[in-house]
Amino acid sequence: MKRLILPIAWCIACGAHAQVLISDSLLESYTIAELAAQGISGADNDIETYRVVYHTVDPFGAPTIASAAVSLPVNTSCVHALAAYMHGTILNREDVPSRLNDEIVVANYLSAFRYVAVLPDYLGLGDSPGPHPYMHAASEATACRDALRAARELCALKGVDLNGQVFLTGYSQGGHACMATHRLLEQQHSDEFQVTAAAPCSGPYDASGVQAGVIIADQPYPAPYYLPYVLLSYGHVYPWLYDDVSEIIVEPFATQLPPLFQGNNGSGVVDDIMPVVPNQILVPSMLQAFIDEPDHPFRVALRDNDVYDWTPQARLRMFYCDADGHVFYQNSIVARDTMLANGAADVQAINAGLGLDHGGCAFPALLMAKGVFDALQWDCSGIGVPEQPQADWTIAPNPAHDRVRFTSSHLAPGPIVWRLLSSDGRLCATGTSSDSEVAFGQRSSGMYIIELTTRGTTDRMPLLIVQP
Repeated sequence: MKRLILPIAWCIACGAHAQVLISDSLLESYTIAELAAQGISGADNDIETYRVVYHTVDPFGAPTIASAAVSLPVNTSCVHALAAYMHGTILNREDVPSRLNDEIVVANYLSAFRYVAVLPDYLGLGDSPGPHPYMHAASEATACRDALRAARELCALKGVDLNGQVFLTGYSQGGHACMATHRLLEQQHSDEFQVTAAAPCSGPYDASGVQAGVIIADQPYPAPYYLPYVLLSYGHVYPWLYDDVSEIIVEPFATQLPPLFQGNNGSGVVDDIMPVVPNQILVPSMLQAFIDEPDHPFRVALRDNDVYDWTPQARLRMFYCDADGHVFYQNSIVARDTMLANGAADVQAINAGLGLDHGGCAFPALLMAKGVFDALQWDCSGIGVPEQPQADWTIAPNPAHDRVRFTSSHLAPGPIVWRLLSSDGRLCATGTSSDSEVAFGQRSSGMYIIELTTRGTTDRMPLLIVQP
């Protein structure tokens, strides 16, 4: 007999909306041994990855469909948390998780360790018709919400038990989508989804402020295709912005660029014709008006897609890298400061790697995001113990080599007992510190958990160890 494992409120919510799952198809499967051969060692279970097609809504609220990849832990009696990963910027509609693009490795890492991994393709990509509404927060969030619903229905069909926990992460555009989804679930669907923690990475949360600097700056930018992607996307979502693209983009770009955003090209094709200074494609009078007018229509549209001015209830960890030239790290700082000023109790912005650029930041940031989830993930039985309030402490450096120093205004004075745990909970090192340094020696590169105990209070934080 199947165990009843879901919270009562969640079960009531199951019937609060129509079925969203349309179809599912098995894409691939891996045993624990096959995962180890891919470099995912110590997996808890075998996995199966499915393409799902599901009902959702378009940017205007009309019915449409979308697709996602969902990776399930299989051949296990455990109960499981949902963990959604939102992908980065994609132009080609086939280069998505449900087509097993490179980012499917995130699903493998999550589902190998007991998470049901949900990777939405977004609207206008994969099986979803029409153009992709790039950097449109509302439709990112609804597509991700409905992907979670479809994954839940798939789990019911496949006999995969859920424990009610929900974790959210994403990288680059996916960081923006993660934040938008977190906000939507907490503000409008708290009776259906209880977000346990979110860890968006390198996201442009302040689209109208920090990230809009790309538009204003007369400087080279490493990914100039972002600008026409936003301009053309917003022309679809906000039709009042312009009647013809030639009103905002100069020739020959007004003619050359739109055909490249039909879902059958990669970013390199666009960058090959883009100037290295992105704003050189803009009509000069439009650019000057954007600079001069705080309520310029494009500034208003960007402001509609800012995702930082709200008050998260669940734990939120934003990971960034300070040398990121694509998505400026100040997005995370503005978001953190605004959320704390709004009264958020558990928000941090954490540098995932000194000197790392946008590409180099992805691996350590996502490993640290998984560490946040692992520290809160319930055990195999699905029975969770209420978490102790977290002390206000930080560790540095992180990533580390063989030691860290910690600072806190709340840890009780006296000897600190510390433990270094692997991501699967194995004890790697332990000791006692009378000062603020923990020396754990050289360890294999990877994600760990550093645990401090003082006067009966224990606190944990994810730690990435990287060896030269």
